[in-house]
Amino acid sequence: MTDTPPRNAPRPAAARTPWYRARWVVPVLLAVLVVVFILENRDLVTIRLLVPVVVMPQWAALTITLIIGLIIGFLLRRRRH
Repeated sequence: MTDTPPRNAPRPAAARTPWYRARWVVPVLLAVLVVVFILENRDLVTIRLLVPVVVMPQWAALTITLIIGLIIGFLLRRRRH
């Protein structure tokens, strides 16, 4: 017999990961960056889409461009076997 605890046994308090570790730090930092990005890019921009002219906040135009780029990248990615 060994002295190892069963797999589903609770970990000691000292071995528990604090709530502020990577699980929360990265998403919170990204959320702060998004808020700063939006606040810094509130100016209205005029975008010409062939025929129509669209006026929207700069952050919205950049976000739409990012989403379109992500979709194109997802569709064109190479499959690795």
